[in-house]
Amino acid sequence: MFSREIFQEFLETESLGREFHLLPQTASTNTDAWNYIENGALHGTVIFTDDQHSGRGRRNLKWISRKEKSLTFSIILTPEFSGEELGLLPLLTGVAIVRAIRKFSKLQPGLKWPNDIFLNGKKAGGILIETKIISGNFFAVTGIGLNVNDTVDGFPEEIKNRSTSLFAESGIILNREELLAEILLELEQLLTRKAKDIISLWEGYCIHRDIPISFHLEDEIITGNFQRITPKGHAQIFTNGRIKEFSSGVLTL
Repeated sequence: MFSREIFQEFLETESLGREFHLLPQTASTNTDAWNYIENGALHGTVIFTDDQHSGRGRRNLKWISRKEKSLTFSIILTPEFSGEELGLLPLLTGVAIVRAIRKFSKLQPGLKWPNDIFLNGKKAGGILIETKIISGNFFAVTGIGLNVNDTVDGFPEEIKNRSTSLFAESGIILNREELLAEILLELEQLLTRKAKDIISLWEGYCIHRDIPISFHLEDEIITGNFQRITPKGHAQIFTNGRIKEFSSGVLTL
């Protein structure tokens, strides 16, 4: 069971996680985050659960997490981003998670555009960003799911072959409280960085730079080579002799 007290011992941030809500069970921490905002929650508030049963992923997919094995939480942010820079938020969040894992363990995770954490070719985590303007104020809820101490045998059959966890790749049970504190510290520091720095860091962890990929855009499948990230966080793909830019879509290797 996740311990609030142990987590607070490791927490070194100024704002992120200082307001911390530990829920025994919930449908979705992102949904809970919006409810907390309606009741006055501020920047940096974290909503965490050890038992989420209706977590949301991108494209309305369900995020599956195992009780007391994962990190499943949402962060309330009021980032000072322009509308054009909003696409950077999932990127810098991914960088924060990767940097924290690398600092915390010997594992070397990477990133798949725009919001997936990968280890040895399999997905270990994901990010869901939701934004709203409430009473004239801009809010971003950053939902994170990270497979930490899960065993592969415990994954549902439909994702078992393409999913993994930090434990499955390292054989070591990790301290989730310390890892969460490290992720929040990395994220807090990255929120102050300039767009060009975030893009450079993200591209350094990208697992599909300059290699052939397939890109699913609604009913269209585009093949080409992933080139880079734009200042808006969009993907540039070289296909049919020219570079195309995409703000959304599903990338497969």
